[in-house]
Amino acid sequence: MDHSFRRYRFPALCPEEVTAVTPVTETASLADRETAFEQAKADGYRQGLEEGKVQGISLGMAEGKAQGLAEGRAQGLAESQALFQQASAPLDAAAEQLTAWYARAEKQQNEATLALVTRIAGLVIRHEITSRPELLLSLIEDKLASEQLSEQSFAVRVAEADFDAIVKLAPEKQATWNLQAVADLARGECLIDTAEQQIDLGCQQRLNTCLATLEKSLQEPNS
Repeated sequence: MDHSFRRYRFPALCPEEVTAVTPVTETASLADRETAFEQAKADGYRQGLEEGKVQGISLGMAEGKAQGLAEGRAQGLAESQALFQQASAPLDAAAEQLTAWYARAEKQQNEATLALVTRIAGLVIRHEITSRPELLLSLIEDKLASEQLSEQSFAVRVAEADFDAIVKLAPEKQATWNLQAVADLARGECLIDTAEQQIDLGCQQRLNTCLATLEKSLQEPNS
């Protein structure tokens, strides 16, 4: 048996198949590569422009929204303040009127209180002088001693009714004090005349001093 190998011959290919498997050996020309580069650059620019446009719109919307919120908040605050001031204007005016009314009422009350105190004090003093003339006598003695007038020349002037009461209590005072009765002096009034000065020892003068202190305390604001 013959085992020798024979070479196999493949069938011939068609011309179309030969053309299909023929390797392409030609390379792109320089012009083609430049064209492709320009196209790629144009595509990249267009894509970047589109993406930038989208991002710019998004960023602009965000910034515009934030700015709009800030402006809206500021405008709303300004309008609220204006409305509040407009609404509170009548209240402010009413408060000012009420404060002025209270001030007038307090002043009138203080004046009425002071007038009442003056009237009551005057009545009490006249009653005390009338019922107890020794009070005026003691007051004159104390003043003469404090001023050291015993060695000087002086005169004591009092109301006619007080003159009679003092002379009745201490007759010697008429000569010692050069005591004189004055018709136009009210009860409790007393004037001491010296060569250098005139001392008002009257009850009204002392009462006025006390009333001035009272009036000052009434005018001071409450602490």
